[in-house]
Order: sequence, then structure tokens, then C-alpha cells
Amino acid sequence: MTITVFYKILFVVFSYLLGSVPTAYIIYKFRKGDDIRNYGSGNVGGTNVLRIAGPILGTVTIIVDIIKGFIPVMLIYFVFPASYILYVVATVAVLIGHVFPVFLRFKGGKGVSATGGLIIATCVMPFSGASLWLRILPAIVIVMTVLLVFFITRIMSLGSLSAAFILPIMFYACRYDLYIIIATIFWALITIIAHKDNIKRLIKGEEKKILRKRKEV
Repeated sequence: MTITVFYKILFVVFSYLLGSVPTAYIIYKFRKGDDIRNYGSGNVGGTNVLRIAGPILGTVTIIVDIIKGFIPVMLIYFVFPASYILYVVATVAVLIGHVFPVFLRFKGGKGVSATGGLIIATCVMPFSGASLWLRILPAIVIVMTVLLVFFITRIMSLGSLSAAFILPIMFYACRYDLYIIIATIFWALITIIAHKDNIKRLIKGEEKKILRKRKEV
């Protein structure tokens, strides 16, 4: 085993542990002195913090989780350039860490914000030889999809699932390399798997809304 391979293995482990840091749990515990898992959906994610603790703590949680996804991609670009397999494995590792964190007995968030960080970093860093506009187009379309579906339905999970379905398609349409498209397929699958309970509630019409529309008088 070469020293480079050893460093890459360490980086994958680092990515998983970084993803495993339970942002929502830590922030809610620090500010409220309680366990976020006891409230709302019981999920350790930004959406639940947003629903239970309000927009400030919710936004902070989401931003930190986005940064968790951004960091591995940025480090790969600068420290391990042209490491295609590492890109796939490490980005999947950080997302698995977010959804199945070792620090919370493998019960974590839905992976949406961390995936957002992966998407933003991939679009910002010039992994693709395409123009800047074409590179950032997937991020723009995916964010707009989440927001549009959410504002229409007031159901965040539906917006997240909609984005997951178009995620690989957008990167393929914008001419990204095959290894990145493969990675996005894994991101989408992990996100969908993490939302399995939400999907069941959506089918039954029981999924909770974050902001309810006013009832007509």
C-alpha cells in the first residue's frame, strides 16, 4: 500500500466522521438544553429544527450541514486532483455519515443539506470543462425545484425527493464527467432511502407541513 492510498483511505474515514457530526442535535442541545429527537418528526435534521425551534436555529443548522458536504469536495479538488474514485467514495461517505451517524447509533438526518453542500461545491469547483453558467446550472435548477415544490405544497420532504429524482439528470444534461454522474446517482439513492418513512406518509396523505396555508373564511 502506497502512502497516497493510505491518505485516501484516511480521507474517506474523515469524510464519514465529518458527515456523522450531528449538527441538529448539537445546536438544539446547546441552545435549548434538550434532545431534538424528542420533538416534531424526531429527525436529527435542519427541517425538524426549523419546525420546532424557528428559522434562526433551523437556518444555522442547514448552513452547517451544507458546509459538511462542501468541505470534502473542496479538499478533493485541491489536495487529491483527478482522484475520480476518491470523489465518488468520499462524497458518498460524507452523505452516509449524515444519514447513518456513528455518534447517534446510525440514526441521523435525511441528507438533504449535506447533499446540497456536495452539489454546490461540485458546481463551483471547475471539475467540468464547461462554462461557468453550465457548471452552476444543476445547482440553480435543483434549488429552484425544492423551493417551488415546497411553496406549492408546504411539504419539505416532497421538495427534497423531487430534487433527488432530477439530480443525476441535471448533471448529465450539463455535460459533467461520468464519475460525477455516478456519484450523483448514489446521492439521490441515499436521499430517497433516508426518506422512506416520509414516502409512506406522503402516500397516506399524512406528511406534516412546515407552514400551513390559512384556511379560507
